[in-house]
Amino acid sequence: MKICEMERPINKMRYYLKDEVVSHNKKDDCWVIIHRNIYDLTPMLKDRYDHWNRTLDYLVAHAGKDLTHFFHENGEPRTEISPSTGRPRVLFPPILEVAISEFCKTPGEMWSQDPFYHIGRVTNRARLIRIVNTLTAQTQYMNVCNEDSIYDIQQKYKERYNHHAGSYEWLKFSNGGKSCSILDLNATLDENGLTDEEDSTVELPPPSIWLYYTDDLTIA
Repeated sequence: MKICEMERPINKMRYYLKDEVVSHNKKDDCWVIIHRNIYDLTPMLKDRYDHWNRTLDYLVAHAGKDLTHFFHENGEPRTEISPSTGRPRVLFPPILEVAISEFCKTPGEMWSQDPFYHIGRVTNRARLIRIVNTLTAQTQYMNVCNEDSIYDIQQKYKERYNHHAGSYEWLKFSNGGKSCSILDLNATLDENGLTDEEDSTVELPPPSIWLYYTDDLTIA
């Protein structure tokens, strides 16, 4: 029997793009979406490696996908009447599967309602931004979550494009480029004044973030 390596850390709610969820589509990396809630079922699957069955194969086949149509909004599974027995049965049989180890689940909870597996939510809106590195003269366009703080965006940029992202000051320009200010890392794009015209009939350039190198690798 496989035992979970550690307890889930208690973090603030994270938001993800649907494209980010899609890549978690394997037996050893399995995320699913239910009514915009994202569940990481990897611990449960790893705990079942020595007690595997075909129903778990069916679950893995749906890894990285949106399973909303199989569930009610509160996470309870939808049912139908079996034509052979006349009794109700769940539409998605993998919901009946559970982890064996008590360290890999919340006792008495189905995984679709278990806070242990709930890692975040799908963003209510994807935002395109432009990040300009003034040291390298490189411009990177990124899709981020509307709910992301600048710190969240910084971490994603660091992971994907530049491991020394923390060694830069993150700035915005305003008043037609006449003035600049340091962005509040704990605030969102909108809270930093980096808004876009979502309902505009004219295509506008995305908000820009400017990176200025501080020559301090200790904060990277």
